[in-house]
Amino acid sequence: MNKDRIIELMARRLSGEATPDELQQLHQLLSEDEASGEKNRVLEQFWSRHDDDAHPSVEENLSKVLASLDLPGTAKVVTFKSPQRRWLWGAAAAAAVILIGATTILARHRDTHDPLASLMEKHNAKGTKSIIQLPDGSKIWLNADSKIRYPESFKEGSREIYLNGEAFFDVVKNPEHPFIIHLANGTVKVLGTSFNVRAYDNEPTVETSVATGRIAFIPKYRSSHKKQDTIVVAADHKASYVFTKEQLNTSTTSSQEDKAWTEGKLIFRGMTMEQIAVELERNFGKKVVFVDSTPMEYVFTGSFENNTLDEIMYYLARTKNFSYKITNTELLIAAEAGQAPQLAIHHQKRLSCIQRPQPQEGC
Repeated sequence: MNKDRIIELMARRLSGEATPDELQQLHQLLSEDEASGEKNRVLEQFWSRHDDDAHPSVEENLSKVLASLDLPGTAKVVTFKSPQRRWLWGAAAAAAVILIGATTILARHRDTHDPLASLMEKHNAKGTKSIIQLPDGSKIWLNADSKIRYPESFKEGSREIYLNGEAFFDVVKNPEHPFIIHLANGTVKVLGTSFNVRAYDNEPTVETSVATGRIAFIPKYRSSHKKQDTIVVAADHKASYVFTKEQLNTSTTSSQEDKAWTEGKLIFRGMTMEQIAVELERNFGKKVVFVDSTPMEYVFTGSFENNTLDEIMYYLARTKNFSYKITNTELLIAAEAGQAPQLAIHHQKRLSCIQRPQPQEGC
């Protein structure tokens, strides 16, 4: 649909990643859609007046602009605050989706034959995170490349939502009305607690870890002979369900690390470069391409907080002998170090400036 393509192209334009062909296509689509064209002009005017990272009221003014457009839905959607300029542009891209996205942001499914027909929908693209406040006061931190569906208002005795992706929940306690999260391969039930759920449809494992309180996790078995399990998970514990093998395990965990992504952190614990590439692609919205297969097996442990993709890759390349190149749309990774010496020199100079306690000449 044209509106879906308009949403994608506007987000790429505001984040500075649109190609000349994409800009030309966006101009053509906006000229054919008067309503979207008007909202595009409003958004551009807002960001042109607030292009300073230090402006104290960008989030407040953005909320006013969104409110003036009278968008549907009672849920409150905001973007994360961060001192990094990348996150400000991420907010702009998210705002573009909010302004135009009747299809993907807070959308209503109108097919009366669909059991999810009356639900609202929030879909984060790669490189975008958001916070949603539900009608009962519960909050959801929705990760990149994730989607939830939820009612505009909870009916008596029911608090049910649907998740595909990763989210951290802070659920308002209500013993009479359990909070239920439906996943493609399981169900999470709580009364009132905070916890993280990672359940991407394209990953073989569902994980849910608890920060406070307790939750019940019910895996979905496909084998007829398997008896239904209900696992109670306590604080700083995790349930992991490999649904391709129908294996369910529990273990201790650090709930602070499991929810670190909500604070702009990326933590890798014994992860291969192939696994890390999935996280980088989701968080930065650039397709990761392995020119050679060797670097896919490299294993890393480390943590990053509000770092750019350039900085993360520089650290990783210093640990293992591989090279990389970042383009407008892709991250290329090759086995042979030194394939992009000028890029490496640029990163080395920039990193040395970051590490020094006082600004140095030339930084």
